[in-house]
Amino acid sequence: MQVFTQLSHGSGVLIYPIKHLFLLHRYRHIIMDVSAYRATQVSRGFTYRYHFTAPKEGHPTIVFIHGFPSTAYDWHHQIKFFKEKGYGLVVPDMLGYGQTSIVFDAASYKHTLLAKDVMDVLDTEKIQKAIVIGHDWGSTIVSAIVQIYGDRVIAAGFLAAGYTVPNPKFNYEAVMAFTKEKLGYEALGYWEFFAGEGADKIIEENWDAFQALVWCEDPKEWVTYLSPRGALKSYLTSGQKVTPASWLTAEVSVTFTYGALWSRILTLPLPCHTQDRKTQMQTLLMGGFTGPLNYYTVVVSGLQAEDDATIPEDKYVTDKPVFFGVTVEDDIMAPMQKATVEKFAKNGTIKEFKTGHWVQMQAPEELNKELLNWIESL
Repeated sequence: MQVFTQLSHGSGVLIYPIKHLFLLHRYRHIIMDVSAYRATQVSRGFTYRYHFTAPKEGHPTIVFIHGFPSTAYDWHHQIKFFKEKGYGLVVPDMLGYGQTSIVFDAASYKHTLLAKDVMDVLDTEKIQKAIVIGHDWGSTIVSAIVQIYGDRVIAAGFLAAGYTVPNPKFNYEAVMAFTKEKLGYEALGYWEFFAGEGADKIIEENWDAFQALVWCEDPKEWVTYLSPRGALKSYLTSGQKVTPASWLTAEVSVTFTYGALWSRILTLPLPCHTQDRKTQMQTLLMGGFTGPLNYYTVVVSGLQAEDDATIPEDKYVTDKPVFFGVTVEDDIMAPMQKATVEKFAKNGTIKEFKTGHWVQMQAPEELNKELLNWIESL
């Protein structure tokens, strides 16, 4: 097992005379946490890289599973918060991302296989039971873990995307028709692009536009540029760029004092390698986008429907404690998620967050507080 380190960060205020500006570098420990990362080989031969924090006595371990496009880094607010509270943490780069194995075969991304990979990581750390929390496609993997490895789940959390029930009869066109009927628009047109030929190169070559849209200031942009068929490809190749989210790039406020009479606060961006946008670009483009796009290809191709058929129907309903964080400004995920959670999760807690899709980064303090309250109530 190899050991890695990764820098994550928060924000801080430094007060010192302007002539000592160079001390900002020396005080970098105030605005960054150094976190331990490990790597292990799972049973099917792939390497998984993950953040690991051992729990303090009396505290369980929390597993955070990211979605698309993301890495363990996007949980840095949760890592810092729950580590300080004494909880154990396992936060992997999922298959195809970051320093975990980059695999081009779509069949390798079947949900039961990804769920087993996560269990193998827990086995490496000798963790028998854990609280498992997912976001986006991570919620789908958490659902599979609950259905297959329920005896190892203390409780399960779902953010943006809710608890997912297997669908052996999945048909993309039928889903598009259903969303059109219920919402008035076809919500998942971007899936067709993601699963199509050449999408990886288009994304990589137009990264600034892609990143601005995925983490955009106005969540309504998704209904315009993601939902309709062909809209995402047209957006990426047209030279357009929507307004990126103001909450994504971390900054540090530095107060310069000029004698005893007055001072000035200047907000400076952190060095590029510690900013959210730069870190995302580096980690997400590290192995190209073929791997990440396979989370869509495996579903649209029908391979996932075959995988879903292996899960017995009596496993669909769960009595595990469930937390669902609804991102109410996400017009793709939010509208139809609550009904599924209410039907299949018999012990559910539902909280609404007035955010877009990326609640763990847009409203970390609010989310962390609600998750902690839920966990402490178990």
